[in-house]
Amino acid sequence: MLNKTIAIALLYALLSTPALAQNYMVSVNGIVCEFCAYGVGKKIRKLPFIDRSQYDEGVKVDIENQRVFVAVRDDALFDQSALFEAIESGGYDPIDIRQITNKEPSTEAIE
Repeated sequence: MLNKTIAIALLYALLSTPALAQNYMVSVNGIVCEFCAYGVGKKIRKLPFIDRSQYDEGVKVDIENQRVFVAVRDDALFDQSALFEAIESGGYDPIDIRQITNKEPSTEAIE
């Protein structure tokens, strides 16, 4: 009986904990100016899973380090291939992607 009570308590705690927002950092070749940043941001913002309440309407472009930060809505399914297609359609080359936490700085170098 005690194990069942503990299991229920753990399950309740897990389900009642708010989910952290899904944020991703994409390394992108070719983003070298404000015009580049504007164009890639515009394309990414059209994706249905973008959380427009974070960053600059869901996207932050770090030109100096050629990185794009993307916020994904908690209630949406993240589609990496759609994200990469949006970046490529702007003429840029996505190199890699990694999920980040809200605690990590959005524009400083992340190792």
